Amino acid sequence: MDQLAIDFTSLTGIMLITVFVLIVLQEAINGFHDAANAIATVIYANALTPMQAVTLSAVFNFLGVLIGGTAVAFSLVYLLPENLVAGINTRGEAALFAAMIVSAVVWNFGTWWLGIPNSTTHAYIGSIIGAAMADAFIHGQAVAGQINWLQGEKIMIALIVSPIVGFLLGYILLKALRAAVKDPDLYTPVQEGHKPTRGIRAILIAGAAGVSIMHGSNDGQKSIGLMMIVMFGLFPALYGLDPDRLNDQDYSAMKQVVTNVEGIGRSLGNTHLTEAAVNLNSHLNGNLYRPGGSDQTAVATRAEILALHTSITKALKDQTTAIKLSTEQQQQLQYAHALLKDFVEHVPFWIILLSALALGGGTAIGYRRIVTTLGEKMGSSRMNPGQGTAAQLSAVISIGMADAGGLPVSTTHVLSSSVIGSVAATPHQHINLHTLGRIAMTWVTTLPGTVLLSFGLGVGFFVAFG
Repeated sequence: MDQLAIDFTSLTGIMLITVFVLIVLQEAINGFHDAANAIATVIYANALTPMQAVTLSAVFNFLGVLIGGTAVAFSLVYLLPENLVAGINTRGEAALFAAMIVSAVVWNFGTWWLGIPNSTTHAYIGSIIGAAMADAFIHGQAVAGQINWLQGEKIMIALIVSPIVGFLLGYILLKALRAAVKDPDLYTPVQEGHKPTRGIRAILIAGAAGVSIMHGSNDGQKSIGLMMIVMFGLFPALYGLDPDRLNDQDYSAMKQVVTNVEGIGRSLGNTHLTEAAVNLNSHLNGNLYRPGGSDQTAVATRAEILALHTSITKALKDQTTAIKLSTEQQQQLQYAHALLKDFVEHVPFWIILLSALALGGGTAIGYRRIVTTLGEKMGSSRMNPGQGTAAQLSAVISIGMADAGGLPVSTTHVLSSSVIGSVAATPHQHINLHTLGRIAMTWVTTLPGTVLLSFGLGVGFFVAFG
């Protein structure tokens, strides 16, 4: 290759390596927070010992990351300014990205230290928006133009709706469980030193495994996408595009698809779509990227693909454009959208493994604070096995629906709201308003807090290092 990687001894290289380490740390803190939610129920029901529960969670989180694909991993990435998604290759871009990760780490670690369940997803989204605002401010651009609002709209709807769904499901499922199963042991907090019946234990263990695998398939992917942004910056020619796609057959197919998109753009009179297709085709014809190409060519190819992908997204979303499309044209655009995404959404196995190990390690180290909050402080008495079962099943269903749509949701918000729903459905028990108030305050302040923190750090880091 002309250039395999950037100079690791340069300031940009050092910053990117540091950021990569911080993302791994953030994933461990995610384990403190979100993975701990999955095991609170089995620990407080004495279904498993803490170390058994941590081991179970780590294994199934790993499996969840493996089977989850990459749809969620890159959903957060596309909120970033397009120049960062294409590849970090300047000190200024590295400084902004570092500010974003530092903001998320500081916020998540602080809420964990206080024992407050907090959304890693919200912390990431707020930090990304803050970094995008800082990028726009620094370059004298309109802030609105630097944020991918089409992607942000889908994510925010999912984040707002999922806790509501979690609460309602938790409430309904516990009511249904109480009507169907009359075993009083299921609805009584388990005394220390006593274990629930074998059937109840099996249900709780299966539920913890289910929540863990769903957590891995959704939350476990978020750090993966951000790790890949760093890898694009460190090794553009190696990780900028999916190496399995770098062959004559796939490139010819992409060129034909892009030509079709250009024709559709012209027929619609859509200037942005047409220009993006023309630019990508010109780039492919004049400077075709292959293994052995330079970093600069890899970043340029990736940027052109992302630009056309964004233009197709907007065309499909725009109702004025959509009504002009024939069924065949719509199918061609949807196929092109998926094909282009395949070229830029490559994740090597070792990144997935590292993410899973960080999640499991973080759960083992820091689970106690969040587990205690969920198990003891959500209601007027300790969590009972019935509440745990309802909350777990609610979380599995809610996160599963989000996975099906490729949307990131907060395991913390879903499970916490599911527990609250199960408490509300329990006779003679009331919600702990003090704990609920602390959680609600964190939910409300995380987005604006991380936006401001990331914006401030972004401007400061850019001045200092960029």
